Amino acid sequence: MSFWAALIILFAIGLNAGYAGLLFWLLKDYRPRFIVVAVWLWAFLMSALFALQFFAPPTWTSFLRHWFYFPLAVQMVWNILFTLTLVPGLILTLLIVRRLRRTERPVPLENEGLSRRKFLYLLSYGAAPSAALGMGVHGTLTNHELRVRQLSIPIAGLPPELEGFTIAHVSDLHVGVFCGPTRLDIIREAANDLKVDLMTITGDIINHAMAEFPIALKMIQGLESRYGTYLCEGNHDLIPGFGMVRAACAENNLSMLYNSRVIIPVNGRRLLLGGLPWMRGGFENMPQVVGNLYPERQEGDVRVLMAHHPHLFDIAESADLILSGHTHGGQIMLDETTGLGPLFFKYWSGLYQRGKTSMVVSNGCGDWFPCRIGAPAEIGLLRLTAVPVLR
Repeated sequence: MSFWAALIILFAIGLNAGYAGLLFWLLKDYRPRFIVVAVWLWAFLMSALFALQFFAPPTWTSFLRHWFYFPLAVQMVWNILFTLTLVPGLILTLLIVRRLRRTERPVPLENEGLSRRKFLYLLSYGAAPSAALGMGVHGTLTNHELRVRQLSIPIAGLPPELEGFTIAHVSDLHVGVFCGPTRLDIIREAANDLKVDLMTITGDIINHAMAEFPIALKMIQGLESRYGTYLCEGNHDLIPGFGMVRAACAENNLSMLYNSRVIIPVNGRRLLLGGLPWMRGGFENMPQVVGNLYPERQEGDVRVLMAHHPHLFDIAESADLILSGHTHGGQIMLDETTGLGPLFFKYWSGLYQRGKTSMVVSNGCGDWFPCRIGAPAEIGLLRLTAVPVLR
């Protein structure tokens, strides 16, 4: 963990230094001292805050969450979203400028006064930091917002005994700097207010450290439902070390389903709930991984699968309903089909159907990236309903 954290931090520092250096070169036609100082101070501050978030001891988490939420939100927007596009963009700009200057010398900026051209020239250098600050403000002001998304889930051949069975779908808590006790209380109270039959949590319980687990544990133990609370593993749950979160769940009597399933008797029928570990890839060649979770189907059985990454939808035709997360609803979406969601994921938010199988992808409740636009944090209230058996 320390090696990879150090590598990531060095990469972030390199990007920020590259950003400042490239701007320094672009400013050589008009290089006021205050602009140069501001650019390098911004790069230093963003690098320092990034390092602070990664290397701060666990005992600092509450302090950082309370006093540094906004600056840490800004640096996450800047370092994760902006520098990865700004630095290549500036390099491309430099190449274009150098190419043009071989054939035509640009008209120098005026030395006296602040012309419109000079003003726009300077303004352009503050556009990206201003956007990062704005997104940080938005993330800070909305960090406790939570909606309930209600969905009716069609199940072919659903028996009358399971008609209207309700499931609360909670995902991606990411307990850490950006999701602490206050936000967890909001999530717990909202989930309990739903009075559901079954509570599910589809991975990413913690953000990156086992020191965050006790806070998550307290929240999860406070969840209430008729048939209990079940969890599956997410990719962030593996960051502290393989199996550590799973072992902590077992030690505290939390039901994390790991390549396993439970049979929940409901009014004489069976709801079979399965859970898979984090699977990034390689699943295409083993469709039996889902089918092997369940016993031979009996009349009236309903098979529900918890799998953190929604790409398992492509091989899970033996399940009636799949519950996933991971995508955060796309995190930044301009509308339902435009944004980071479809850019990075095949399935990113809401209800999907193929044949007899339905899948719900949750936007998640917590955040590792503290800014949501068009992808609000949510709890899913899922209600099973019957549809005619397809023939």
